[in-house]
Amino acid sequence: MMDKCKEPRIEHKIRFFVHIHDCPDDPDLIGMSIACEAIDFSTHGLQLRADRELVPGTMLNITIGIGDPFAMYLLRGEVRWTTFEKDEYFMGVLLSEEEGTDLESWASHFVTIFC
Repeated sequence: MMDKCKEPRIEHKIRFFVHIHDCPDDPDLIGMSIACEAIDFSTHGLQLRADRELVPGTMLNITIGIGDPFAMYLLRGEVRWTTFEKDEYFMGVLLSEEEGTDLESWASHFVTIFC
């Protein structure tokens, strides 16, 4: 798999849906939800595994429930790369600070969420 992560990764698997916010290559996907599994995280990114390809440039709304105490984080991210391996798609997502998202809280609690 491609390794473009600029921050240390923490392996942690979580299944959830991503919601397509924008997709210049296929506008018909906007508003759809795609089942996926996050397989690793960094403060500003994550790697997803899914049965469907989301092309680079696709913007995702991601809601992750995790931690102890449990908390929900609403994040926005851009698919930066995609690769196909053993009948599955792997995608790197760069998280971005957007109004109404929880990236600042996610980043400040990142170590306590996963450690």
